[in-house]
Amino acid sequence: MKILIVEDNEALAQTTGWIVEMFGHDYRFSHTADSAIAAAAEYKPHVIIMDIGLPGMNGYDLCRLMRAQPHLSETVFIAQTGRAEPEHRQMAEDAGFHHHLVKPVNIEKLQATLDAIAQNAAA
Repeated sequence: MKILIVEDNEALAQTTGWIVEMFGHDYRFSHTADSAIAAAAEYKPHVIIMDIGLPGMNGYDLCRLMRAQPHLSETVFIAQTGRAEPEHRQMAEDAGFHHHLVKPVNIEKLQATLDAIAQNAAA
């Protein structure tokens, strides 16, 4: 799958990229909301893994904006955040995220999530 990683921490974005590449996926990353919007329009990812605490525009608002784009109608959105409280999970769901992963992301949980997405896409 093609995965867009939206993360302002460049080291974490790169590490996440290497991990998804290890799972057999292609990736690109963006560090700001504006660059994520542009990258998604050009790359047309199957999955977007998005940090919530982005500069300028938070991940909740960015998810809402991106979900409204016709070229992303089939894209699966994964929130990647340090906040695990039930209200944050609900906020992610309300914003349109399909999945919610807590940092530091468990590699097995990320792989299982991506495997499930790939299986659903193939069905």
